[in-house]
Amino acid sequence: MSEFILLSTTDRYRTVVDNPCLEKVADYEYYFFGKKKTTFTICKIKHPENARIVIQGVGEVFPDNSIPLKVFPKFDTPEEIVREILELDIDEESKVVKAG
Repeated sequence: MSEFILLSTTDRYRTVVDNPCLEKVADYEYYFFGKKKTTFTICKIKHPENARIVIQGVGEVFPDNSIPLKVFPKFDTPEEIVREILELDIDEESKVVKAG
């Protein structure tokens, strides 16, 4: 069974990772022309049954959106997710940095 999920936060919306069904593994920040565009968060799925992910508006006002975990793509290992994220790290203008 897949155990990991990739979530993202931008200046428009925030994905709530403080969730009893998830355990944060790592954060990666994506910069485009020197400006941070996205924070990617890799999470381990601890309790998949009936789990939901909440997305909140930050730069835009919209009601909280609660999405079932089952609609998100899942990965077997965090390394698979890191490989996906690092595809964005192509040059100095498009950079991915591990946070923390």
